[in-house]
Amino acid sequence: MDSTYSKVKTGIPGLDSVISGGLKPGRSVTVSGPPGSGKTTLGLQYLHSGAKDFDEPGIYVTMSQNIEEVKNDCKSYGWDFDDLISQDKILMIDARPFKIQDELIGKDDSLYRGEQLPFEHLTKLLLSSIKRIEAKRVVIDSVTILAMQYSDKFYMRQGLQGMVQALENFGVTSIVLSEYSENDKIPLEWFVTSGIIQLRHTRIEDTMERTIQVTKMRGIKHSEQIHPIDLNSDGLQLLHPRLMP
Repeated sequence: MDSTYSKVKTGIPGLDSVISGGLKPGRSVTVSGPPGSGKTTLGLQYLHSGAKDFDEPGIYVTMSQNIEEVKNDCKSYGWDFDDLISQDKILMIDARPFKIQDELIGKDDSLYRGEQLPFEHLTKLLLSSIKRIEAKRVVIDSVTILAMQYSDKFYMRQGLQGMVQALENFGVTSIVLSEYSENDKIPLEWFVTSGIIQLRHTRIEDTMERTIQVTKMRGIKHSEQIHPIDLNSDGLQLLHPRLMP
């Protein structure tokens, strides 16, 4: 089953080997974890490797962080997104609900009320952007912020499902970042996307151990082991499986 189609290489050392060589083309995968677990780094590494090593243009959509800050953070890993942007291999979209423009902040609360960005609008923005650079990869950082706008879970799920279906119909392989910790309810995006990758961090004495686990990958044989990950100057990489008792 796994050999009948070409795989989408993530470019993240160690990850492809635990998912039978790569992601299934044209599918969407949720990457979930608490703050500081490495979600954004994983997403950006996936895009950078795709554009630089596999000639697959990609789109990064941020809902929370300034694009310039994101690009500056990437420089610490040696990833030059400005160069890839100039070649139309990467498109970075600032879709934050509110922005500070011209260094002016209004005296009312308009900055903090924000502006709704329904899934339908984001989907249209994504599809036009995919056409513009013929993108093969998309990373959304993060879907949790969009979900917060919905008081009705039915409409939230319908909007999310519509966006995921539209991306898959366009043949792009997407990573949807999602904020999640063990005490939270299971997020809706877990039911909608084809795969789930969980990132965790645990304090062990005076150090922090980061781990990764593939808990769902529809149509792909995958390891269910909890793998330690190292976050260093080259980005994120998987280490040997943690030995379970």
